[in-house]
Amino acid sequence: MTDKKRTIFWIIIFNLIIVFAEIFFGAISNSYALIADALHNAGDVLAIVVTYIALVFSAKKATFRWTFGFLKAEMMAGFVNIIFLYITMIYIIYESFVKLIHPQVIEATYMIVVGFVAVVANGISAYFLHKLNISSCSAHDHSHHHHEDINIKSAYLHMLSDAMISVGVIVAGIFIYFFKIYYIDSILAILFSIYILFHSYGLLKKSFFSLMDINRNNITKEQLDEIILYDNKVLQYHDLHISNPNSKSAFISFHLVIKDEQSSLISCENITDEIREKLKRNGFDHIVIQTETNRCLSDDINCCVV
Repeated sequence: MTDKKRTIFWIIIFNLIIVFAEIFFGAISNSYALIADALHNAGDVLAIVVTYIALVFSAKKATFRWTFGFLKAEMMAGFVNIIFLYITMIYIIYESFVKLIHPQVIEATYMIVVGFVAVVANGISAYFLHKLNISSCSAHDHSHHHHEDINIKSAYLHMLSDAMISVGVIVAGIFIYFFKIYYIDSILAILFSIYILFHSYGLLKKSFFSLMDINRNNITKEQLDEIILYDNKVLQYHDLHISNPNSKSAFISFHLVIKDEQSSLISCENITDEIREKLKRNGFDHIVIQTETNRCLSDDINCCVV
């Protein structure tokens, strides 16, 4: 088991203990806030389990059947985690509005003590997941291109949201204990939930774009033209595909039409080698170029799938 998998495994065990503790003390104290936080934590533990499974599968090598291996496991897990996070946050907002209309009497002491323990546990979990994400960025930071592990980043956001909501539980418990202001719990939960929704939108879009094979690289059409059409022997390129199967890889493939009189194997290799080097400097690490002659000229640069 790698250090990354071992860390996430213990985060799962650690947070399961917190979930059972919050359910137990929430039941004996009649604290809906603690039980709601426990259910939220339970959902996030499930998200961490998805993260762990994705790490296991993403390490598997490509086979004849799985020709791309499990490159998209990271993005798939990240997308599922963020969707689940959105559902959880929207549910918390809904329940908080219900509590604003129908406030409940809560035993504040248990809220403060158990909420503090949850903050520590979730804070430690978020810290280690953040460190894993940073180390992942450093390990795969080629050519000064910054990469995040969407899978781990989404798990980190889950733990961060848990910690923030647990802070809200503590603050609410203090206000309830001293001032009997029950609605403060709902207000803080709504504010924290909206913050998490806003903060995680970028990851949702990034993972969705990856799963749909949408080009999200910074390179422009003009820059790509300059790289590929640098030599007057090159007539055009077409059937272009650009995708990012995970946070660390950038794929590009296209057909390259070369003048008939320059279409010898040596000439084609010299041209494509130059193009490959330029594309690598722009962050592409999987490059497929198919050279063709004049008879393959096309009116459309993009691939037309019929």
